[in-house]
Amino acid sequence: MLRFIAFFLCAFAWATAQAAPSIVTTQPLDFGTLAIKSNAAPSSVSLTPQGSASYGSGFVYVSAPKPGHYQLTGYPLYVDMTVSMAPTSVSLTSGLPGETLTATLATTNPQALHTDLNGSVAFTLGAALTTSGSGTPYQDGPYLGHADLTFSFIDLAGQPQFSHQTIDVHFTQRNSLVLTQVQPLNFGKLLAYSSNTDQASLTLGTNGLVTILRPGSARIVRFGGETPATIQVTTGAAYAPVSIVLPSTPVYLVHASQSATVARLVVTNFVAQPVTGNVALNALGAMNFRVGATLSTEQTTKSYQDGVYTGTYDVTVEY
Repeated sequence: MLRFIAFFLCAFAWATAQAAPSIVTTQPLDFGTLAIKSNAAPSSVSLTPQGSASYGSGFVYVSAPKPGHYQLTGYPLYVDMTVSMAPTSVSLTSGLPGETLTATLATTNPQALHTDLNGSVAFTLGAALTTSGSGTPYQDGPYLGHADLTFSFIDLAGQPQFSHQTIDVHFTQRNSLVLTQVQPLNFGKLLAYSSNTDQASLTLGTNGLVTILRPGSARIVRFGGETPATIQVTTGAAYAPVSIVLPSTPVYLVHASQSATVARLVVTNFVAQPVTGNVALNALGAMNFRVGATLSTEQTTKSYQDGVYTGTYDVTVEY
């Protein structure tokens, strides 16, 4: 008996569809939080792909910038790629009318991108951020821009190819410092007599010491309770130098009755400790300072009445 054994050759073909090229952001390009203390001339922050940054004179560092971290997928296997940005700069806006900032591409790490056996490659990206220099101040808040990256490579057929991906670029502007009155400026309890020819005064130092002058018929008699003001500054940049600006014109304390027939008390010669020119915030971007001043009687024929006298004064702390 003859047996015929037939062999069948079955061919199986697998077709794999390559995913479209894409970019995954694991950490967005973020210039951190900065205070733009001056926009009188263009000033730049340069951020390397490794995360180190240098700051122009117009900026004050508040929180750390971060280079962008990205993963490319869906590209040909084992190809060399270069990165460019078109247009070569991108505007960052707050979404409100006002000044914009300009971001330009720096370099990648690694500088030469090379896809792996999965057609993927990871890299970090640095950039530079530049102010307009127009003289117009920037508003506090987040700024956002969208950068178009072009990835150029030669495919396996030797043909040049280009792939376009979009990334976000972030920046936060925070010039504002938070001032909190921990202790109000309080001239305590006193007895005051006015004169239309002279003024008596009580000077309260930032250390709490009190000096009274009565050069004429006007009088101030103190009963104690004086305290210099204590002001707390927060939300600033670590170790940043700041200036304290106090009133340069008289501040008037008015009787609770608001009557125009009652004499006022006049506050002048505001002083701070620490003094302007020697002030720096601490490692937390904060500090406390004290305020003293001189209280004088008003030169008038009006008299004083029993009760509480109050007024307000402006204090500015700026980079």
